[in-house]
Amino acid sequence: MMRDAREFGIMPDASIDQTPLLEAALREAASIGHALHLPAGRYRIAEARLPDGAMLTGSPAAVIDQIAQAPVLVARNIERLRLAGFSLAGEDGRDVPLIACENVDDCQIEGLVLDHAAATAIELRGCGGLVAQCRISDARTAIFATDSTGLSVTGNILRDCTDNGILVWRAQKGHDGTQVLANRIERIGAASGGSGEYGNGVNSFRADGVMVADNVIRECAFSAVRNNAGDDVQIIGNNCAALGEVGLFTEFGFSGCIIANNIVDGAANGIVSTNFNESGRLSVISGNIVRATFRRPDPLTGQILYGHGIFAEADAAVTGNLVEDTEAGAIGLGYGPYLRDVSASGNVLRDCACGFAVSVVEGVGRVQIAGNLISGARDGAILGFRWTERASDDLIDGAGDFAHITLSGNVSH
Repeated sequence: MMRDAREFGIMPDASIDQTPLLEAALREAASIGHALHLPAGRYRIAEARLPDGAMLTGSPAAVIDQIAQAPVLVARNIERLRLAGFSLAGEDGRDVPLIACENVDDCQIEGLVLDHAAATAIELRGCGGLVAQCRISDARTAIFATDSTGLSVTGNILRDCTDNGILVWRAQKGHDGTQVLANRIERIGAASGGSGEYGNGVNSFRADGVMVADNVIRECAFSAVRNNAGDDVQIIGNNCAALGEVGLFTEFGFSGCIIANNIVDGAANGIVSTNFNESGRLSVISGNIVRATFRRPDPLTGQILYGHGIFAEADAAVTGNLVEDTEAGAIGLGYGPYLRDVSASGNVLRDCACGFAVSVVEGVGRVQIAGNLISGARDGAILGFRWTERASDDLIDGAGDFAHITLSGNVSH
């Protein structure tokens, strides 16, 4: 059943703050299991508290305006909530979320239109449920989910965010399991600066078991998908383009990450698995297409770096990828002493500065490079490096003095 908000004295386009009326109407409707429907028009609301079982619906022409230095809609410590179909509009200088939910077991947010959030559009803390088919634009961060309890973020369109698209974080490292699926994310800036904290389409932090799949992500100042310190993370089947730093990134204290069947077209580095110095290890990078990588200044040092198609450091399998048009190595293996147990096989590498750039610093671990096809490597097919300096002739015909490198069946032309 659905109740019209006008039955409770809530009027479209009224000049007054209608927060008390909305709260009372939602309490009454929820007590008998009814939804409350907002007719088309604008509604001035300041921090409306949503009761357990609240169902608030409307069309995109029903617009709730933010009028206070507080979230527009707030839900805390309840079991069920559903928000569907209507719009929310933020106001300059309101550095708070438009929607703030905390400890909501089943939080259903569907088909909303959220615009002009000075901070986060949707903030979820300790919530499960679904954020689906929403359109969010002109926010600092579109969706910020912390310590989730079975959350799916699916089929949303997120555009023109000044700092981040979707954040999946935990206060302490642990299982999270959030699914980020089939979203469209584009034009994500990094207005707050930094070296990767901002400017990401999807960023997971200390969140284990996260899946990021089948998203279309374009024009991010840093990464399309960035996993920081999350174990057992899957980054699969995403279509990514026009990225300012690393396209797909797993870093800092992660253990176990699959990056497979993605397309990265245009990034400073295409796909990176790194920070063995911080226990970052165990990755599979497979079946990806990476092309058009470029060199650029490091945001911290100003040194000209990047340009790799794929880069891996520790306990990694790099298999069956196609890398084309890179300003540095198509595949980089290790940096300085940070290299252990990496196998690179069955890759096709074309039009690159070199096919493989392999660390040959003393004490590095074993590397196997087997069955790869390397075409148009300008400086050499397989080269040894000490950090950023070339330290070998082309090794395509044998590893020479570098006993940690095993080569077989590679073809270069």
